[in-house]
Amino acid sequence: MTLERDEIGRRSRRVPTRLEGALLGRSRRGITVVELSPTGCLAQCSAAPDRGAILDLEIDMEGQAFAAKVRVSQSSVEGGSPPGGPPMYLAGLEFLALTAEAEARLHRFLDDQRRRKGADTLPS
Repeated sequence: MTLERDEIGRRSRRVPTRLEGALLGRSRRGITVVELSPTGCLAQCSAAPDRGAILDLEIDMEGQAFAAKVRVSQSSVEGGSPPGGPPMYLAGLEFLALTAEAEARLHRFLDDQRRRKGADTLPS
């Protein structure tokens, strides 16, 4: 079975967003999810998580808690880190395990975001 991929090789389309959350491993780190898709997300962090690490992700999705087990697929210094301040990092997180309820909530949220973004681009 072959998965369809977009023009840069991703399995699913990402939706730009800004959701506060946390990554939990040995400690809890605050993050901001800046892109979200059915298969994972891109998160801005103050410390780089280790590539391959398995962590718990918690996101506040418009007032509702969303939780998933994730694997860190990539991590890098963010190019837009503020000058003179501590560096910020971007981490690609792949969803490993979603409950049926969490998966349904994620798809509803993504559909709503796509509709809103589409409405924002329509001429007045």
